[in-house]
Amino acid sequence: MKVLVTVGSKYGSTREVGAEIVKVLRDKGFETDFEDACDVSTVRYYDAVIIGSAVYGSLWRRDAAGLVRENADLLRARDTWMFSVGMTSVTTPDQPIDEAEGLARLSGAIEHKRFDGRLELDRLNVGERALIKVINPPVGDFRDFDEVRAWAGDIAVRLSADAFA
Repeated sequence: MKVLVTVGSKYGSTREVGAEIVKVLRDKGFETDFEDACDVSTVRYYDAVIIGSAVYGSLWRRDAAGLVRENADLLRARDTWMFSVGMTSVTTPDQPIDEAEGLARLSGAIEHKRFDGRLELDRLNVGERALIKVINPPVGDFRDFDEVRAWAGDIAVRLSADAFA
């Protein structure tokens, strides 16, 4: 089974989450490609796809969102998962945080998972700093790689079951 893990990452935090997912899948024996979303033109050659994006201003990165929109029909015909990396712990549970839920429906994703990210003020541009000043979230690295590995392990179990079904 051939799996694509692809990410839209601006500062590298989401890319590091994606790399951890890739490591788990490869350790479980899956042939796994890892690409930036901007470098993927089609998902046609994959049996399963995992797409992740950083979240800024409630939006997914344009490259990742575009990949989902342009390949929606192909994604619906495959096992597809999505994940977002952002500051989910500082939002209210009932508030839609980003456009990912709509993209998950469009792609027929089995699941959309949200992971907390990393916020380093010195890496942000002026507009991002202004937004952060209003939201006032905690600063630091809040990624839980045990949670990421567990989620990737669950995907591996599901893909293994599908392969032998």
